Amino acid sequence: MPDQNIRVLLAKKKIDVHGRGSKLIARELRDAGMEVIYFRFGTVDDIVNAAIQEDVDVIGISIMTSGHLRITEKLIPALKQNGMTDVLVIMGGTIPEVDFDDLRKMGVHEVFAPGLPGETVAEYIKSHVGKAKLN
Repeated sequence: MPDQNIRVLLAKKKIDVHGRGSKLIARELRDAGMEVIYFRFGTVDDIVNAAIQEDVDVIGISIMTSGHLRITEKLIPALKQNGMTDVLVIMGGTIPEVDFDDLRKMGVHEVFAPGLPGETVAEYIKSHVGKAKLN
């Protein structure tokens, strides 16, 4: 899939005022040729509806507060119910490393720790988009 066709929904909780990291990632992904829709959400349904409306290839969730497990346990089934089983789902932010494996088991394709270069995220997306399936 050519880079310019990759559409990424980068979602961040409305109550989360810490947006610097997600804004940096958004810029890196745009610099890598991807189209980024920066989206502040209130509910998982907001994410799913935006992903459907924007016809995205990737959903990136930025979590700087908490709730990553609760969001994931609702998000993955909602994506499946809406036929979005080929969307690449990634997460990043201040997620405890102890939860990474649980998130992957729930259906998140990759979890990125704070401070990771945005180009690493872009390369991951480029190499995995179009190949992802939600189990």
